Amino acid sequence: MDLRQLEVFINLAESLNYSKTAENLHLSQPALSRIIQRIESEAGITLFYRNHREVQLTKNGKLFYDDSKSLINSY
Repeated sequence: MDLRQLEVFINLAESLNYSKTAENLHLSQPALSRIIQRIESEAGITLFYRNHREVQLTKNGKLFYDDSKSLINSY
């Protein structure tokens, strides 16, 4: 996992919207989805609840967000 992936995760965690995040970061939605899936796979946890209407952070996602935000801020 690299800093760019963490930035993508943080942006999605804050917007809770794949379309807005993809647009903000100049990514396609499929590329964004692959990045998030890769992070979840590496971390071994589910970060988001997803359905056709909304995206929400899981409990583990909230913890991962706090840790990621601290890491990015200290970097």
